[in-house]
Amino acid sequence: MSYLIKSRMWGRLLAMDTEVEDWTDVDTLPFPFEKHWLPRRPLAGKSKHGGYYRMSRDAALERPYIEANPLVMKSLVITDHDGGRADEIVGLAGLPPPSYIAMNPHLRNGHIVYALATPVVLTDAGRRRPVNLLSRVESGLNDMLGGDVAYGGRTTKNPRHQEHLPLWGPDYAVYSLKELADPLERLGVLPKWAGARERREKLATTDTGRNVEIFEVTRKWSYPKRGDYTDLGRWESAVSDYAWDRNVELIGECFHKGPLLFPEVHQIARSISRWTWRHIRRSFSEEQARRGKMSAEKAGAEELARRGRKGGQTMTEKRRNAIAETNRRRGTRFDMDAIIADALEG
Repeated sequence: MSYLIKSRMWGRLLAMDTEVEDWTDVDTLPFPFEKHWLPRRPLAGKSKHGGYYRMSRDAALERPYIEANPLVMKSLVITDHDGGRADEIVGLAGLPPPSYIAMNPHLRNGHIVYALATPVVLTDAGRRRPVNLLSRVESGLNDMLGGDVAYGGRTTKNPRHQEHLPLWGPDYAVYSLKELADPLERLGVLPKWAGARERREKLATTDTGRNVEIFEVTRKWSYPKRGDYTDLGRWESAVSDYAWDRNVELIGECFHKGPLLFPEVHQIARSISRWTWRHIRRSFSEEQARRGKMSAEKAGAEELARRGRKGGQTMTEKRRNAIAETNRRRGTRFDMDAIIADALEG
């Protein structure tokens, strides 16, 4: 069965839902999977339960299960739907049409996939907004599409393999993060948080949320510690050790998907250590003293401004000059009085 025919089958399955007309148009080309599937030497295997080996892309496409994304980059956002309605739940939820669904043709479970127009780099310490937004998008999609909270996201059903039924969206079903986030926000499922504890709770079911959390706790630890190190190698080792410790103790406890793999933690820690090495110079005590001085200066400036507003002791330059001139004149008058007194006594 050709992929175009399968795409037409998908259109018939969902014909009752007007929300998905755009992506059931049989006159469009199906989504170009290989263009947005980025691993160069992906892991691949015969079973979803294990036995994965690295191989060429062509060889991997002959296996039913493949690595979804490169380790430190994400271009495919995948939700593992086990509720038996993978072919219709997106339309019922009112979400944009997926790029494709790799579905079990018997149980109607499957991986619902959205391709990103710009892949998100997960280890860039200088650009965390896309990573943070991606974690929120994953959480919202999990909520709306009934995603399996235990799905790790590392491997996925190969839509090119005959073991799965690929339901292709149109070739233009490629999205920016904002285009995915906006409908989730309108539906009230795009999470927001006020602190670290709430952030962990809101992102507990997501893959990228683990990346966000390990980055946040490690970077905050690193800022006051950076100035205590004068050797880059030792600094990188210290940051890596701390990140791995937090990964085991914190990520493993708070996230459904468990700790991150060591290579990903190492890449995040390395990015943080390199960024702080370039941008932070002071030791902890020096940083504390600097912040204390800045705080005192700010408080003093605010107090002077407050006094000035209330007519207190703060004076303008013009006022100070006028007072100085008055004092000069008074001094001159007092001197003349003394001279006249002396003359009269004589």
